[in-house]
Amino acid sequence: MKKVFLVAVVFLILVVVPMTLMATETTPAIGTEEMAAESVDMVAAQATFEETCSRCHSLKRPLGKKKDQAKWEKTITRMSSYHVKREWGAIPEDDQKAIVQYLLSVAGK
Repeated sequence: MKKVFLVAVVFLILVVVPMTLMATETTPAIGTEEMAAESVDMVAAQATFEETCSRCHSLKRPLGKKKDQAKWEKTITRMSSYHVKREWGAIPEDDQKAIVQYLLSVAGK
């Protein structure tokens, strides 16, 4: 019985533990930006972007910019305040997030 236990422990130490460590080391960490992009339906995000942003200006204007996520978020928050001033109401938070992810995917960082 002691031999079976000893063999099982040695097997765990020599085979299972290294395999587990290799699996966790080779799995790439997904950043929050990538996770957010994966959870956004880009077709719907594009439609939201086109409908929302074209109210005030051409779509070429934002598509010609290169910004990181923080700068796009700041821009969309500012644009939402303009929507309020024009009495269209604020851009809903979910729409803002979708627009940011769409712009990151097409207008770069």
